[in-house]
Amino acid sequence: MNSTTQPTNPNTNPSPNIKGSKGVLHIGGIPVEFPYQPYGSQLGFMSRVISTLDRAQREGHCHALLESPTGTGKSLSLLCSALAWQQNCRSKHLYANLAHSKPAPEAFVDPLGHGGGFVPEMEPSGNPEAAPPVANGKAQKKKNCPTVFYASRTHSQITQVIREYRKTTYRVPMAVLASRKHYCTNERFRGTDNIDEQWNVHKVKGHPSLQKGGCHEAHDIEDLVKVGQVVKARSLADDAQLVFCPYSYIVNPVIRRAMEVDIKGAIIILDEAHNIEDIARDAGSVDVEEDALFQLRTELGQLSLFAPMIYQPLQEIIQDIISWMGSRQNTLEKHEFQHYVSCWTGDKALRELQEANITQQCFPILQECATKAVKAASESELGEPHLSGMSATMLEGLFSALSYFFSGNGLHTFDYQLALQRYVKRDAGNASGGWTFTFSLWCLNPAVVFKEIGDLSLSVVLTSGTLSPMSSFSSELGAQFGTCLEAPHVINTESQVWASIISSGPGNYPLNASYRTADGYAFQDSLGTSLEEICKIVPGGCLVFFPSYKLMEKLCSRWHETGQWSRLNAQKPLFVEPRGGNQDDFDSALKGYYDSIRQGHKPVSGRKKRAKKVGLNNRTTMECTENSRKGAAFLAVCRGKVSEGIDFSDENARVVIIVGIPFPNIHDIQVAQKKKYNDIYKSSKNLLSGSEWYCQQAFRALNQAAGRCIRHRYDYGAIIFIDERYREERNIKYISKWLRNSIRQYDNFDKSLDGLKSFFRDAKVMATDASNLQLLNKMIFYLDRLEIDNLKASTDKECHCLLQRYAQDIEAAQKLGSTAAWL
Repeated sequence: MNSTTQPTNPNTNPSPNIKGSKGVLHIGGIPVEFPYQPYGSQLGFMSRVISTLDRAQREGHCHALLESPTGTGKSLSLLCSALAWQQNCRSKHLYANLAHSKPAPEAFVDPLGHGGGFVPEMEPSGNPEAAPPVANGKAQKKKNCPTVFYASRTHSQITQVIREYRKTTYRVPMAVLASRKHYCTNERFRGTDNIDEQWNVHKVKGHPSLQKGGCHEAHDIEDLVKVGQVVKARSLADDAQLVFCPYSYIVNPVIRRAMEVDIKGAIIILDEAHNIEDIARDAGSVDVEEDALFQLRTELGQLSLFAPMIYQPLQEIIQDIISWMGSRQNTLEKHEFQHYVSCWTGDKALRELQEANITQQCFPILQECATKAVKAASESELGEPHLSGMSATMLEGLFSALSYFFSGNGLHTFDYQLALQRYVKRDAGNASGGWTFTFSLWCLNPAVVFKEIGDLSLSVVLTSGTLSPMSSFSSELGAQFGTCLEAPHVINTESQVWASIISSGPGNYPLNASYRTADGYAFQDSLGTSLEEICKIVPGGCLVFFPSYKLMEKLCSRWHETGQWSRLNAQKPLFVEPRGGNQDDFDSALKGYYDSIRQGHKPVSGRKKRAKKVGLNNRTTMECTENSRKGAAFLAVCRGKVSEGIDFSDENARVVIIVGIPFPNIHDIQVAQKKKYNDIYKSSKNLLSGSEWYCQQAFRALNQAAGRCIRHRYDYGAIIFIDERYREERNIKYISKWLRNSIRQYDNFDKSLDGLKSFFRDAKVMATDASNLQLLNKMIFYLDRLEIDNLKASTDKECHCLLQRYAQDIEAAQKLGSTAAWL
C-alpha cells in the first residue's frame, strides 16, 4: 500500500457532500455510504468489488485483481464497498430469520406475558449495538456475516488505512493485529529493537473505551497501546467483523494456527499486493544461518527442563539439521568466489531431509510441538519461560516451509529447492568476515501457499496502485481471478504528468544501463551530465531510481572522481538511500531530503504577502527564497524503501527518473532456480516461461517506482525513463495503463529538455489554480462537518489563515447546522 493510498487531508479528496445528509450510492442494488462525491474511477472500483462478492456468494469463491493508481481513493473505496456488502449480507440473513420466526402461540392469549408476539427488530445500519450472546454465536456470525480481513505489508500502512476507515460512516466490531514491537504497553521496552526478547504479542479489550459499543469505534494501534490493559492476543479479534493485520497473519499458516486466525469463508483484502507472488514464495521458504540454529538449539535445551514433551523433540531435530550441514560441507559446488552451494529437489530433497531425521511420518508430531512453542512465545506473561522473539520467528519460519514441503502427501516436493550454502559472511566494518553455513528451503511456486488461502476464503481481493503487468498472477498463484480492473487515473494525464523516454544524453551518446554497457565510463559520465541538466529545470524534489545498489554505488563513485557529484549537488542537495536494513540511517536520509525541500519553500522574512479573500478565478501567491527551485535529489533503488509506501506528494517529487530496467539479479541463485523451474513446468502448470516471468518482475518494480510521482488529484510532475531499451514496443507494453499512452519520445536530448521546460512552465499556472481549489475544498470539508477543533489544529498555515478569517461565518454555519448561508 502506498503511504497515501487515500490522502488523509481534505485537499486531496473530491468535494464532500454538502447537503448535510450522508451520501448514499446505489451500486449493484446495494446502498453504499460514501463520505464524498466519488470520482468515476471510484464508482467503477466499488462496482467491481461488489460484483465480485456477489459472484463469490453465488459460486462459493470469486477472486479479484483491482489496480487503481495512487491518489484515486482506492482504500476508501475498498472499505466502503466491502462493508456495505457485508452489512447488506447481514441484513438479508436477519430478514430471512425474521421471515421464519413466529410468535409463541401463548402470545395470542397472554400478549403481555409472552412478549406480545413481537420479534426482534433488525440492527440499525450505523452503529449496531452488540448482540446478546446466543448458542454457537461465533459460528453463526461467521456463517451469516463474512469477516473482512484487510491486510497490508507494514504497520504504518495499516494505521493509514484505519484513518480512511474513520472517514466512513461504518462502525462494526473491529480488531487490529500487530507485532510485539507495536503493541507493547511497557514504556521501558516499547520502541526498542530487542522488544521481541522482552515482551509478547497482545491486544486490548477490557478497557471501558472498547466496551458498550466501543469496539465498534475506529481504533488503531496507538489507541490500543494508550489504553494500557493487556489481554490475550486473540480476544478482540474473536468478535470482530473487520480485522486489520499485516500479511503474515493471513499468509503464514503457522501464525494463523498459533493465533487462531480463521479465514474460512472470509473476505480477504490484500492491499499493496503487487509483490504478492514474492510474498507467497517467501512465506513458503526459509533461510537459517548456523549461528541462529545454535542459539535456537541452546534455548530449546533450556526449555526442555520445563516442558520436555514440547521442546525436547524440537531440540533434537535442530541438532540433526546442524549435524547434516556438517556432513555435507565438503560436497558443495562452487558458485562464485568464496561461495559454495548445492541444491536438491523432489525425491533427492526428501532423501537429504531423511538424513536429518525429518520425514513425512514424524513431521506432524514435530509440527504440533512447534505450534505450541510459537503460541507460548506469543502469549506468555513476563517471567514465564518461552523462546525469545528471534528464535520463535525462526522456528515458525522453518516449520512453515516444511509444512508446505510435506503437504499433499509429498505433492509439492518438486516445487521446492533444498539448498545448503557455505560462504564468507562480511558484516559492516569487517571486510575479512568468516565462513558460515545457511540451511535453506526455497518455494519456487507461490501457488503452494496462495491456493490454500483462495480455497479457504470466500473472496481474495488483490489490489494495488501498480499490479501491472497482470498476466502472471493467475498462473503463479494457482487461482482464477473472475474480476480484473486497470482503473484510470483521476488526474488529466495530458496536463498533469509529463512522461518521456530519454534514450541518449548530451552529444547524442546512447544511454543503456544494461550490464554490457553500464560499466563504461562514457555511459556513466553521459548519465551524470543528463541528470544535471534535468535538475536545472525541475523544481522541488527529484527521485532517481537505479536497478541495483551495485550500479548506484558504482555511479556515485565515478561522479565523485570526476567532479560530477559536486556539479549535481550544486543543482540539488544529494541524498542516497542507504544499503542494508538500518532504519535509523534511512530515516536520517529521508528527513534530510524533506528538510532540504522545505527549506527552499520558506517565505522570505518580513515579505510574506497577506492572504486575501479569493474566488476560484483569483490567485494567492507567496514569495519564496531563491532556493525554492533547488529542492533536493534522492538517489534510490527499485524495490528499495524509497520506492514503496512513502509519501512524495507535491514538491517532494516533481520528477521521478528511472535509470535502466530493474531486472532481478540474474546471478542470484533463487532467481536462476525460479527461471529454470518455470521453463520446466511451463506446460504442465500453465506457467509463464522463465524469461517472461523475469521480465514481468522488472516492470512491476518499475511501475511501483513510477507511482511515487503523482499522489493526489491536484498533483503534477514528470516521469522520465532513461534507457534506449524503452523505445522498444515490447517494453512499453508492460508499463501501467494509465501512464503508457502518455509517454513521449523525442529525437534528441535537447528537444526532450525543451519539452520538460514547457511542461513545468505551464504547470506553474495550473498549480496556482489548483492550490485555490484545494483551499476551497479544505474549507468546505471543515465547514460541512463543523470540525472547529480540526481547524484550530491545522498545520497548513495558508489554509489556517484563510479559515480564521471566516470564523464568524463558521460559527453562524454551526448554529444553522449547514454551510448554505456561508456559501
